[in-house]
Amino acid sequence: MPYQTIDVKPIAGALGAEIHGPDLSKPLDNQTFSEIHQAFLDHQVIFFRDQDLTPDQYMAFGSRFGAPTRYPFSTGMPGYPELFEIRKEPEEKRNFGGGWHSDGTYLETPPLGTMLYAKETPTHGGDTQWASGYAAYEALSEGMKKFLDGLIGINSAELKKSGGRENRGKMYQNMALSNLDEAGKIVAEHPLVRTHPGTGRKALYLNQAHTVCIKGWTEEESKPIIDWLCAHFVRPEFTCRFQWRPGSIALWDNRCTQHFAINDYQGQRRVMHRITMGPERPV
Repeated sequence: MPYQTIDVKPIAGALGAEIHGPDLSKPLDNQTFSEIHQAFLDHQVIFFRDQDLTPDQYMAFGSRFGAPTRYPFSTGMPGYPELFEIRKEPEEKRNFGGGWHSDGTYLETPPLGTMLYAKETPTHGGDTQWASGYAAYEALSEGMKKFLDGLIGINSAELKKSGGRENRGKMYQNMALSNLDEAGKIVAEHPLVRTHPGTGRKALYLNQAHTVCIKGWTEEESKPIIDWLCAHFVRPEFTCRFQWRPGSIALWDNRCTQHFAINDYQGQRRVMHRITMGPERPV
C-alpha cells in the first residue's frame, strides 16, 4: 500500500523495515497508526530511531496493538507490571534471548507482538536478528507442507538450551526474575504451521528454545523433524539484522517470526525495556 504519513524503508529481502517520520511520544492520529500497523503486517518487524519516550508513552503506543501482557517470570518495573527491563551488566557472560525463539510459545495465548526499546547500548555489538516464518514455510516442498499439516507442537517454558531453571537463574541474576521453579509446568500445544489472522498467510511456528516434541510422538522421534525445521527457519536468506543505538525501538510479530539476541559485547552494559501485547491463540 502507498504510505502517506510515514516513510518505510525495508532493510532486508525477507522481512524488516525502518519507519521514519512519526514521533511516538505524541498521540498518533488514526491514519498514521493505521499505516504503521500495515507496515507491521507487511514487514513482520519494524524499527524506529531516535525516540524519547516515558514509560507511559511507551506503554500507550504498544497498547494500540493489543492489551499488554505480563512476562510470567518477572513482576515488571515499579508501577508498570507489564514493562520488563532486560539488563546485562559488564561482568555477565550470558544474555537474555540468546537463542532463536518466538516469545511466549509456551502460553495458551502467546502475545501477538513484542516491543523492545533501547535505553543503553554497547559501543559495538549487541545486534538482534529476526527470521521470517512466512519465508521459511513458503520455501518448503509441497510434500513437506502436506506432512506438517495438522501436526501439533508441545511447547514448554523450561528452556531447553540453557540447562533449565537453575542455569537460567544464574544467567539473569540482575533481572529480578521469579517463579522459575514453575517453568516446567507451563506447557501449551500449538500447530507447527499457523495461519496469520491479519494476512491469511501460513508460517512455521516452532523454535529450538521451547518446542519439546510433536504431539503424539516421543521426544526422540520428534527431534530430527524439529531440528531440521528450526535450522531451515533461520537460513540467512530468511533473516534480517538490526544494529541498536539508544532511542531505537523494534516491534515484531511473534505470529510469523523468531528472533535472536547476539551476545558479542562482553564487558559492556546493555539496557532494554520490553513489553509484549495482544494475547492470541494460534490456529
